[in-house]
Amino acid sequence: MAVLWMCQFLTVRYNYGGNWTGLFCIRPSMPVPEFLKSEKLYFFQNSDGYDGQMFHLIAHDPWMRKGSREAIAAAAFRYQRIFVPALAWTLALGQDRWVHASYYTVILGFVFLGVFWTARFASRLGLAPAWGLVFAITPAAITSADRMTADVALAAFTAGFALYCGKSVDWRVLIILLCAALTRETALPIVAGYSIFLLTRRQWMGAVLTAATALPALAWFVYLSAAGPPEVASYVGWIPLAGFTERALHAATYRLSPLKNEITQYVDYVALAGAALTLVLAARIALRKEWNAIAAATYACAIAIAFLKRRSVWEEAYAFGRVLTPLMLLTMFQELARKPWLAVLPIALVDVRLSLNLTGQALGIVRGIAHLPFALLK
Repeated sequence: MAVLWMCQFLTVRYNYGGNWTGLFCIRPSMPVPEFLKSEKLYFFQNSDGYDGQMFHLIAHDPWMRKGSREAIAAAAFRYQRIFVPALAWTLALGQDRWVHASYYTVILGFVFLGVFWTARFASRLGLAPAWGLVFAITPAAITSADRMTADVALAAFTAGFALYCGKSVDWRVLIILLCAALTRETALPIVAGYSIFLLTRRQWMGAVLTAATALPALAWFVYLSAAGPPEVASYVGWIPLAGFTERALHAATYRLSPLKNEITQYVDYVALAGAALTLVLAARIALRKEWNAIAAATYACAIAIAFLKRRSVWEEAYAFGRVLTPLMLLTMFQELARKPWLAVLPIALVDVRLSLNLTGQALGIVRGIAHLPFALLK
């Protein structure tokens, strides 16, 4: 957590001119509600921004009373992921001037939880607790630290689920799943998978309680539907792996020089290989006919991922990497005792592409530090 905070501090200092709102990756054309116009926001010129810019607005206005809903495209869909922004708002005591600091704290706090729970899981298997550090380099953790998305929270909840789930329901699992469903809709397959597992173990009450953890999220989704229909249907198709296959067959084109564009396209396929390997590991677990709480959640997540068709999900590693992180973690937890390095290989492959995204920031930091002695001499 400390290392990621230092990385944020350095990139804000040397790449964003000391303006911490640069972490939200805000586009110049992003509508700014009246209550935020006094903030000195950092805008990324010639950019569409990233999801963090919407979480920023939601964190200031989680209950849709200040105009943030009108400023966000597909607000009903974006507001579904309410847990992290609402938690930041709560930590800030509803004070706009404290929201930024509380949001960064929440993100780093989930990094801490994810590493802690992953280390506990590894220890339970007889492995070194240092394996918990793998969580800090998952695509969800890197993307959330760099662009303030909420995916690190769902990843942490996945690690907590893996640690505490079992043949009978633990109250900690119920709390984790309830929060996870409010964090991102992609947590629902984990809830479904675990409910089915409990049913096969004749844990009737446990299955009911587990399924009930999705009710607050579903109620929130229904309430949001008044703001407009959700976009879930446009993300899901009926042909398995259609979205992944379409992306694999059609390389993305970047606004770079021909050589840099070609190199980036090749590295894209390294990340896509990581995504494919994740699904292969899930299939491998199924072929071994493993059936436990983690395996059940793995199958449910893998099926959900297989039917994601929207190009924007598979377009670049920041997108599909963070969506795939819960499945990556579940397959890792299931395989860790057998082949630890194979278990973490999908994460490493996607990270190769993510490191390319971070190269510009790293160079900016190096240049800034290199000029520091000259600045001190002045």
